[in-house]
Amino acid sequence: MRLTVVAIALGLVALTSAASYPTSQPVTGVKYADKEFLYKQKFFFEVLRNIHLPLQFEEYLPYTKSYVTDESKYTNFQEVVEFFNYYKVGILGKGELFSIYNKEYMKQTYLVFTFFFNSVDFDTFYKNVVWARENVNEGIFIQALTMAVFHRPDLKGFVLPAIYEIYPYYFFNTEVIHSVTFRKLYDQKFGFVSNGKYNVVYSNYTATYPVEYFGEDKLSYFTEDIGLNAYYYYFMMDYPYFIGTEKSNLYKDRRGELYLYMYQQLIARYYLERQVNFMGPIEEFDYDIPLKTGYWSKLSYYNGIPFFVRNDYYSFSKDFYYQVTVLKDYELRIRQVIDKGYYYLEDGSKIDLRKPESVDILGNMIFANPDSVDNDFFGYLEMYARQLYSGGAKFYKFFPSALMHFETSLRDPFFYQLYNRFLTFYYQFKHYLQPYTYEELYFKGVEIKGVVFDKLLTYFDYFDSDVSNVIPMKTSGEKFFDFSVFARQKRINHKPFSYTLDVYSEAAGKGVVRVYMGPKFYDFKQLEYLKKYFVEVDQYLYDFVAGKNTIVRNSRDFYYSVRDRTTYTDLYKKIMTAYNGGEKFILDNSEAHCGFPDRLLLPKGLPSGYEMTFYFIVTPYYAPKVQQFSTYDYTYSCGVGSGSKYIDDLPFGYPLDRDIDFSYFYTKNMYFKDVLIYHSDEVKPF
Repeated sequence: MRLTVVAIALGLVALTSAASYPTSQPVTGVKYADKEFLYKQKFFFEVLRNIHLPLQFEEYLPYTKSYVTDESKYTNFQEVVEFFNYYKVGILGKGELFSIYNKEYMKQTYLVFTFFFNSVDFDTFYKNVVWARENVNEGIFIQALTMAVFHRPDLKGFVLPAIYEIYPYYFFNTEVIHSVTFRKLYDQKFGFVSNGKYNVVYSNYTATYPVEYFGEDKLSYFTEDIGLNAYYYYFMMDYPYFIGTEKSNLYKDRRGELYLYMYQQLIARYYLERQVNFMGPIEEFDYDIPLKTGYWSKLSYYNGIPFFVRNDYYSFSKDFYYQVTVLKDYELRIRQVIDKGYYYLEDGSKIDLRKPESVDILGNMIFANPDSVDNDFFGYLEMYARQLYSGGAKFYKFFPSALMHFETSLRDPFFYQLYNRFLTFYYQFKHYLQPYTYEELYFKGVEIKGVVFDKLLTYFDYFDSDVSNVIPMKTSGEKFFDFSVFARQKRINHKPFSYTLDVYSEAAGKGVVRVYMGPKFYDFKQLEYLKKYFVEVDQYLYDFVAGKNTIVRNSRDFYYSVRDRTTYTDLYKKIMTAYNGGEKFILDNSEAHCGFPDRLLLPKGLPSGYEMTFYFIVTPYYAPKVQQFSTYDYTYSCGVGSGSKYIDDLPFGYPLDRDIDFSYFYTKNMYFKDVLIYHSDEVKPF
């Protein structure tokens, strides 16, 4: 038997873009960066330094006055001409407030991206980037450059500084930014490594202030985590909602289905954190009823303007009734098409929405990316909804809220309410599919005999982020790694743990192990409702032998998670050391942007233990249409658009993605294990 959907149960990071590697396919050998690679790597770190200030590196200054106009220097000159024309008319100025969910600014970001993307070689790219760095709005520049580095084939493997260190304003409260700049005012040596002090400013979460958000403040350690918000930003840079097949082969990664599953897993992970904090289910809302949950981010833009505040019981003014009606119409059209089970295109061809693989079409349709079948009819749900709940079209252009940025969206409790609503389309589609048959669930001759876990323990520890970019620097580029200021913040973490999985197999052969974590349930049939809150934490290919197989798997090896990033200054220092002939710079995925934070793998436990359920399933190996890792170098690339990221050919979320027939669902190749997660209140010292 072979299932029809081409995908992979991506899990906690379908959420990701395949950043880590299964132990069954270890990375062999070590690759080092050559001089040319280091020159380019150095360039990216330097142009992103102090983004609001003029470049301090003399080697770049000759290219700040003009861009390359030679037609032969572009792969698609017509697209570049469109950018030239747009720029001459006028685009968003430097220092102005930017939002990617402003349709006009999104268009400008796309044009700057094509300007970079179409540069025929690195020399042209380099000159255009330097020019744009000095002449294009900072928000547009950062996102266009990030997308170009992620999507240009000749830039695979290059590392950018962590986004929360490029632009700390979106990740740290105004209090932190003020503390850093104020310290520098009265202590001119503050920040320099040679000053004999550790340059640290402590950072608080929004919840430390007396704003409770109807209990949502309990989750600020999760929703405001810099790793979680950076993860979402990078996913949206890998799969921008406004870039289509003509730029990157994103369709090969089943982007529509990937989007839906990413949001489903993100909402599920949020739900588990709510549950541990004894909060209720994610609250539903209605466009016609005031939104109870307000939000005040305590963030400010570079120019000092605070993020827009949404008050409690927020409602639209009469000026926005038309936009609300349009939003309702978009939702109605999508629901009607799902219920009908088909949609006719302009050329008369029919799309069958009763096929499992059509979930990819549905995802593109809901999120209105350029690969969608009819954006004019199904509309722009995300953009409209975010704008309306950020103050509406009359305000978002000048005064965006946290919802209007990839980097800050996850801070707002309404984000989870909104996407939980959008996911009802996903569940509605899946409801029309037949439950998996016994034959599709069972792995003949394979039985899971038992699972044993180490003690699961969570705790808070201190984490340092390099926020030097908020302080203007006038030193030469060769010395700026001698300067660093850290924002120190308590972040949730967990003790590394292992599980031992005992599997009996009647014959030798390959199989795929999937591991999910979800809420504890007391009646097996509760799984029908709770399955949408199970998060996939691991997946790997295993060569089974005949007889007993004992698999010991450590959490540090889990397929989707990535470790904390090296700080901006430390990583730049490594690059410069190698560039100047010192210790070599290793090309690997240790600085991967495309994984879910390992430290958020487990929800916060309780001192007495909080019970969660882990679900294991071993399936036959159904080889993907394109062999995993066969079209990109997985030692240092995320493989976005490669079509070969996935282990096997099963659907995202299998087998919890469809309705369950409980008369035969629980087969011998499945296993449910209740496990306690403990929490230590003692903060681990730095």
